[in-house]
Order: sequence, then structure tokens, then C-alpha cells
Amino acid sequence: MQRKLRALSDLEAPEACPLLRRFATYIVASGQGAQILDVACGAGRNAIFLARCGCDVVCVDKNLTTLRQLCSLDPPRNAPWDNLRLCEMDLAHDPWPFGPGTAGAIINVHFLLPALFPLFQSSLIPGGYLLIETVPAHGGNYLELPRAGELRSALQGAFDFEFYKERKAGPGNYDAVTVQLLAKRR
Repeated sequence: MQRKLRALSDLEAPEACPLLRRFATYIVASGQGAQILDVACGAGRNAIFLARCGCDVVCVDKNLTTLRQLCSLDPPRNAPWDNLRLCEMDLAHDPWPFGPGTAGAIINVHFLLPALFPLFQSSLIPGGYLLIETVPAHGGNYLELPRAGELRSALQGAFDFEFYKERKAGPGNYDAVTVQLLAKRR
């Protein structure tokens, strides 16, 4: 297993977000064979990367049409599709379908809904990782970004931060930040 983990850092997956590629070894190792949830997965760029690393990934999003199309185009022998499970749901309104301790890691990139944090906490196994990256600070995006310290405060009761970076966003008088974090469930 150690050899496989070292090889993960050498994998090329330009479509996966850089934060995930940076911490892939941690995320894959922490899962202990449990499924990884890619919450608000979009077209599946991060889920496909993790599936190619040998993980079982549940792709969660309101609309999975693009990912379904990708699955149908790739030849089966070169694709990780056997490692992907699709779960179409409205994250803001549908009930959370993942029980306690059912996820080895949760990836949440470019979609932030703090109401999901207690559900993330419950669904993660102890030692499982949570990776969050907010939307970047482009144009009016700062209006949907958290306040400085908000994510750290919301998660610090159940998580130990292994990486946490905030960057100021928006006009000088507006207290918004972009956040990248990797946190381990206690």
C-alpha cells in the first residue's frame, strides 16, 4: 500500500483541482476503503481523479447530466466508471442520504453550504478528511464567500486542520475571504 500511496503524487489529472491533487495521498489513505463523497461534483473532475486513484466515489450534485455523458463516452477498459456512483439530489432541500460513519472523505469544491457541515461531520469516519475550497474571488463572487474565520469557527469543534488558508476578497470594507482547507475528523 505504501508504494501505491507514493505513486498518487505522480498521477497527472489536470482537470482535478490543485488542492485535491496536493492532498490526494492523505484523502485516499484516510478512507480505509470507505466511499468518498464528492459533494457538488459538477462534471466530476475531482471524482474521476479519485476513482483513477482506486477510490470508490459517490458523485453528488443537483444535475449529473454532464457526468453521465462523460461516462457513456469513455471506453470501459480505460475508465474508472466502476468506481463511481451517481447520486442526484438538491443539496439545499433534499434529505442527506448518507448515514453516520459512511464516508472516508468528503470533497466540497466551489460550492459552500454551511448547513451541510454537521452532516459532513456525522457522515465522516474518525480520521476521515474534509477538503473544502470556496469559489474564487472573481467579480461579485465575494458576496457568496464566508467571513474571515467563519469556516474555521464552524468546523474546529470536530476537526483538526492540517491545512487552512484564507485570502481576502471583495472591496476593502467587505469582510469576505476565499478559503482552502483540509481537516481531519476527530
